[in-house]
Amino acid sequence: MKINIQEFLDHCGITDEKAFPGKRLVRKLRQSGEFKSHCVILDWHHSDMLHIEVKAGLSGRTLPNADLKKYPVCFQAPTYIDIATKVDDEEEEEEGRSGRASGGGGGKKLKKSLQGEMVSAFSTVMEGKVPEMGDIKKMVIMGKEIAKESYAQVMEKLAEQIKQSKIIATDLLAEAGKFITKYTPPAFMAPTGDEDKSYKYDRTKNEPMFGRPLMG
Repeated sequence: MKINIQEFLDHCGITDEKAFPGKRLVRKLRQSGEFKSHCVILDWHHSDMLHIEVKAGLSGRTLPNADLKKYPVCFQAPTYIDIATKVDDEEEEEEGRSGRASGGGGGKKLKKSLQGEMVSAFSTVMEGKVPEMGDIKKMVIMGKEIAKESYAQVMEKLAEQIKQSKIIATDLLAEAGKFITKYTPPAFMAPTGDEDKSYKYDRTKNEPMFGRPLMG
């Protein structure tokens, strides 16, 4: 499903910190009480893939099981989203020119082309340029992969939670599976054409997800 990345970031309230290709941003969500604070990582180290992940703690690192089991169960299983970012027209033209240069067999031309690409990529990162559109490739909430039909609902809920500085993964999961009679996508999501389709939440299948905590 297509998503407008910049509009999604705006809905998340991520305006004071810049997220762009080449950067890893840790959004700390501090909570009152011990072992409740968590964070959202926007990992854009690979310019063609934005990885959004929810983790226990504020460091952005994966905690050892001995520490992780102290947190609520909803943070003990992976919650993440992979968004493939589109290559813009200028980058595609640059790649085309690079291919033609290498095909010509000129060593100096190839070296110059590669240097040009490196300068261009560096400039893009320094300018904080965010690709306009992306394509959600995978969504996992509490270790359960979510069907494409529910991407828009979950992304809207996630944006709201990030803005409110508190992720409730069980609510995200419920949003993915509850019965829906009609849904209007948020501004940052492209309509799929089947928003009137009904989706059924199977309680008997989904409730076991919230059971036994992670063992050390």
